Amino acid sequence: MPNWNTTPPEGSGASGIRLIRTPPAHALCGHVLSEALTGCTTHFVGNRTIPCESPKCDPCDSGIPWRWKGYLAVSIAPTAEIVLFEMTAIAAKVFQEYHERYGTTRGAAFKAQRINGRHNGRVLIQAKPADLAKIQLPPAPNVQKLLCHIWNIPEHQATSPPAMTRPPAKDIKIDRSKPELLPFNRTPIAAQTDFLAAIPQTDSPNGDRKTK
Repeated sequence: MPNWNTTPPEGSGASGIRLIRTPPAHALCGHVLSEALTGCTTHFVGNRTIPCESPKCDPCDSGIPWRWKGYLAVSIAPTAEIVLFEMTAIAAKVFQEYHERYGTTRGAAFKAQRINGRHNGRVLIQAKPADLAKIQLPPAPNVQKLLCHIWNIPEHQATSPPAMTRPPAKDIKIDRSKPELLPFNRTPIAAQTDFLAAIPQTDSPNGDRKTK
């Protein structure tokens, strides 16, 4: 028999969240959902961005330069679509200063646009507190978890080391020595034995206790 529901389960749409950058032709406007920036040193390899896994990093060993990228979960206006917004360290400075002033980036209304209208043009971002009396912000998705999904990295291998001095933000570091899957938390056999010993033993269907 079908188990009917009026709403989808929580988190069912997390895997469909897009990663976007500032478009060249028009401005990107929206509201920040994340409490703070999440960043990572990255390489551009094979026409895609991948995380730097220093000190054991093949792109680093091949001499490929790295760049820090910052990420925020944002709600785009006017569609209210939740996306992952990627930016460079220079562009992220606006959100860095906003966090230093207000203690959070959540609730910031922002506008991002490229100065020369090119896909690789410099990004200019403006941010100010939104009127939260007129909008209701949804919960922020886990940015680090989304990035691990995009980069095909087991979430357990991603750690958050101390913030970099430039820019000061939470960083992601990959540790491939850790197992991809966490072991099941099974109850020790000794504990199971003690639990069974505490149950009164019976020798009849009526539940009469067995005497020694």
